[in-house]
Amino acid sequence: MENNKMPKLIKVAYFDEQAAVDILEIVDGGSTLKTISQTLKKDGSISAEAQVGTSWFNIVGFGLRGNAKKEKTSYIQSQITSTLMSDFLKNFGEGKIKLLEVDRPNLRIQKESNAYYRNLLPMIHMIKDFNAIEVDNTTRNVLNALDFDRFGTSLDMLSAYYEMEGIYNDKPAIFRFNIDGLRNNYTLLDLGKITQIKIYGILVGDSESMDLTFNKEITDMVGDQKSDFDNDYDSLTKSEAPEKEETTKIEKYPVVDVILAGVEA
Repeated sequence: MENNKMPKLIKVAYFDEQAAVDILEIVDGGSTLKTISQTLKKDGSISAEAQVGTSWFNIVGFGLRGNAKKEKTSYIQSQITSTLMSDFLKNFGEGKIKLLEVDRPNLRIQKESNAYYRNLLPMIHMIKDFNAIEVDNTTRNVLNALDFDRFGTSLDMLSAYYEMEGIYNDKPAIFRFNIDGLRNNYTLLDLGKITQIKIYGILVGDSESMDLTFNKEITDMVGDQKSDFDNDYDSLTKSEAPEKEETTKIEKYPVVDVILAGVEA
């Protein structure tokens, strides 16, 4: 994107405020946080003597949970988000923040992924009695054993990001979203329905697999591979001559942490 050309967003679906704050602290030395602090003090949301400092968590603490009245909470949160987004887009438009841009990434929730189960929760909460559903005994036992009131929290704790598959540079890619970054009542499922969505993010690495299922994540977490010692021992105990290893190219898929997403004019 050219310098001094800000994104013309007319609808924001996602904005990762914490990630934006981290970037702005590096770019502008914390001046955005000072601006927010001054705004909250001017509004009376925090006392003039309160030492908010340069911590985002302190600002949220003072502004939303400390001295702010309940009826002001939404207003204060709106002020914080508006200031953050304005400064973030300004710095991005001036070329001070470098982000990759992806038009129409064709986002999709993969079946049996964490994002898949997270979006099923509202429908699961509608079910009053799982015993009334016609399923096999094993499935019924699993459903009765799970605490669905805590299921969403557990998924959030398992990983800070929810992954969706999409397209970047004409190849499959993984896009990661912080559940707290969703805006305007959008859900992860809704993101896949916005065909005109544009994403601004950071390329954080790559993956050798596009398998985003819950089982795959658990397998990766536990680790189902031999240690280096086991592999070395196996090679030393083989009596036959070592075979020439064939070099195979491993496909790599980009992993993108999304900072901002929405629809442009």
